[in-house]
Amino acid sequence: MEQNDRLIGLSRQGRPLQGWGFPNAGRRLLIFGGIHGDEPASVDAVEALRQRLTAAPARGEPAVWVVPALNPDGLAAGQKNSASDVDLNRNFPAANFVRAHAPGYDPGPAPLSEPETAALARFIDQASIDAVVAVHAPFACVNFDGPAADWAAQVASASGWPVRGNIGYPTPGSFGSWLGVDRGLPILTLELPPGPLASFRAQAAAALDRAVAYWNNNVG
Repeated sequence: MEQNDRLIGLSRQGRPLQGWGFPNAGRRLLIFGGIHGDEPASVDAVEALRQRLTAAPARGEPAVWVVPALNPDGLAAGQKNSASDVDLNRNFPAANFVRAHAPGYDPGPAPLSEPETAALARFIDQASIDAVVAVHAPFACVNFDGPAADWAAQVASASGWPVRGNIGYPTPGSFGSWLGVDRGLPILTLELPPGPLASFRAQAAAALDRAVAYWNNNVG
């Protein structure tokens, strides 16, 4: 499949935040992984999707965008948070953003204070993204925000992992709170099981392929 490469930004330590765009008949979809550096399977799953999309025969304007690693500094260090020790999934401009936090969940000094989240937010607006899949670990479920219940059910059916309306604890300043709850976009949080991708590669591929196919078959 024809692809477009785009550097969407740089990390705190100057590592590239690389995206790839592919044609799709449906609405504009973004899939990203690695917002937490201690979830390498999420990066591997999105990279595997990129390779499958690259191999598929199609041409046209890019409508599906994949960003395998949003937190390459944390990934390189083997740590959850960014190089500035911010939990990037608490750094979005959601209405529920708060500075108070539990240990390990520092949201940063202000929403979008981090180069990684600022780059992602800017790209979402520039590319007119309509729906997003954020790939995480390790809860083995499909969580959703915004008008995404049917989409979540389809992805859960493909993967065998259940739909969960929440993950059991508050997520102030999270990506889903910002775009799903506040702005009303369909947002999936695909939670992979713990461990390396090799342990559940087929399920992860089925989930992400169904996520893309859903929007390809549901235009508008």
